[in-house]
Amino acid sequence: MREAVIGNAVYRRDPPYDPRIDSTVRVEARRLRAKLKDYFISEGRQDLVLIVIPTGSYIPQFSVREAVNYDGFAEAPSERAKVYTQGAGASVAVIPFRAFALDSAVRVFAEGLSDELIYLLGLEPGVRVSARNMVYPFGETQRQPAAIAAELGVDVVLQGTVREEDDQLKITVELSDRSGFVLLSDRFSGPSANRKQLQERVTATLLSRVRLDNSKMRARAISPGPAILEAHAMIYKARRLLDRQMPSSIRQALAIFQDVAASVPDYARGFSGIADCFCDLYRIGAVGRDTALAEATKAAERALQIDDRSAEAYTALATIAAWLGRDRERAEAFFIQALEVGSTPRAARIYGVFLTILGRGDEAEAFFAQARGMEPYSEQQDIAETTSRYQSRHYDLMMEANADEDSASLPGEAAFYLALAQYFAGDPAKAAARSIDFSRRLIDHPMLVHAHAELQAWLGNRQLATRVFDSPARKGSEYALATLAASIDDQDRTIAQLRLALEKRELATVWIRSDARFDRFRDSREFQALVDELNAQRAS
Repeated sequence: MREAVIGNAVYRRDPPYDPRIDSTVRVEARRLRAKLKDYFISEGRQDLVLIVIPTGSYIPQFSVREAVNYDGFAEAPSERAKVYTQGAGASVAVIPFRAFALDSAVRVFAEGLSDELIYLLGLEPGVRVSARNMVYPFGETQRQPAAIAAELGVDVVLQGTVREEDDQLKITVELSDRSGFVLLSDRFSGPSANRKQLQERVTATLLSRVRLDNSKMRARAISPGPAILEAHAMIYKARRLLDRQMPSSIRQALAIFQDVAASVPDYARGFSGIADCFCDLYRIGAVGRDTALAEATKAAERALQIDDRSAEAYTALATIAAWLGRDRERAEAFFIQALEVGSTPRAARIYGVFLTILGRGDEAEAFFAQARGMEPYSEQQDIAETTSRYQSRHYDLMMEANADEDSASLPGEAAFYLALAQYFAGDPAKAAARSIDFSRRLIDHPMLVHAHAELQAWLGNRQLATRVFDSPARKGSEYALATLAASIDDQDRTIAQLRLALEKRELATVWIRSDARFDRFRDSREFQALVDELNAQRAS
C-alpha cells in the first residue's frame, strides 16, 4: 500500500504516477484523516469502532475504543476550522523589536524598524494596525503573544529581535496567532554600516510576503478565521521555497500549496500557488509543457473562480499565457490586470522577463525596479534580472548591480549568467573565479546541470564538456545540451539539440534569438531555420 501503487491503481495516472510531482494521494489521504477525525468527535462520538489512518501510512487501523468523554473537545475543532468571520479585515499589533546590543544605535535601528512596519502596514488595504502608543508598553515586558492579542483584540501579533554580530545586523521576525502559536518566522541580515537601507529592505520584503491576496478582506468586508491564518502561514513558507527556484524546493512548495488547496478549498492562494509551481517547473525544464499547461491552467482558473480580483491568480494566468501559450496580447493583458488589482512583485518580475523575450529590454528594467522595490530580498528577482540582462546584453548593468555582491551569496543560476556575461564582455579571469560558486549548486537543475563544464569550455578547457556530452548517461534539458555543444564549437550537435528543444517546446528556446552562445552559428542556414520555427511556434 505505497503511494505510487495507490496512485496507479486508483487514479490511473498515465504516465505512471510520480509522487515527486503529483501529490494527489498524500493530499487525499490527509483529507480523509481530517474527515475521520471530525466524524469521530461529532456524530460518530459514540461509535464503538474507531477507524484511523496513521500519518505516514495508507493502511487503516480499526479498534474498539473505550468510552471517552469528548465534550471538552467538541467546540475546538469547529472554531479552528473557521475560514472567515464577520469583520473589517485583518488586525495586527506590531510589538517594538527588542535590541540585543549595548550599542544605542542598534536600539535606534530596532525602534525605527518597528515604526516603519506600523506605518507601512497601516497603509495596506484590509489591514488594521494597533496604534503606536497602545503597543509600546509591551516592548519592555515579557508578556506572551496570546495575552497581548487578547488585550488588544487583534488577530495576530508581530514581534522580533535585532542583534549585531561581526558588523552584520541580524533581524528575526515572528508572527503569532491569538493562541500564542507561531504562524511564521523569518530572518534577515545585512551590513550594519548601511542601516537605513537595510531597514527599508527588510520592511518592504516582509510587507510583500505577508500581504493579503483576498479581495473581500482587502475591502474590509470579512476577517480571517484561524484556518485562514494557518493557511496564510503555509503560503508564506511555500513562497519562500518557491523563491529558491530549484527543482526540489519548487516541489516542496507545490506540496504545501496542494495541502492548502485541499484543507482550505475556498482560499484562492493555494490554487494560484499550484499554478506558479508548475510554471516554474516548466521554466527550469523539470516538467514538460503539456503537463505544466494542464495543471497550471486548471489551478489558476480555480483560483479566479474563488476570487475574481486575486492578483496572484491573474499573475498565474499571465505567466501561463507568456511562457506556455506564448500569447503576447493575452499575457500583457493579464500582467496589467494583476498589477492593477494588487501589488505583487512576481507579476512585475515575470512581466519584465517577458518584455525581454520580446526584445523590449529597456521597458523591462522599469518592471524589474518595481519588483525589487516591493521585495528587495528575492532570489527569483536575482535570477530574473541576471538572466534577462544577459539576454539583452546589458552586461554593464549586471556588473554594476553585482559590484559589491559576494557571488557565493547569489543563487547558482544568477551566478552562472553573471559569469557568462563577464566572459562575453571580455573578462574571462572574473568569469573563471565565479565558476566554483555554482558548480555544486546546480547539479539537480535540468537546464543548468552542465553549467560548470560549459563555462570551463568557454574558458578554453573543453575536455570536461566533451566528456559529458559523449557520455551515454548524460542528463539535462535539450537546450542545456545545445549550449554545451556550442561551448565546444560543435555546430551540428548544437543545431540537433536545439531542434529537439523546439520539438519539446522547452521554454529556454525563446532565447535562441538573443543568446550570445549561439553567435558563431547565427548566420548559417540551419540556424535561421530554427529561428523561423521558433517564430512559427509564437504565431501558433
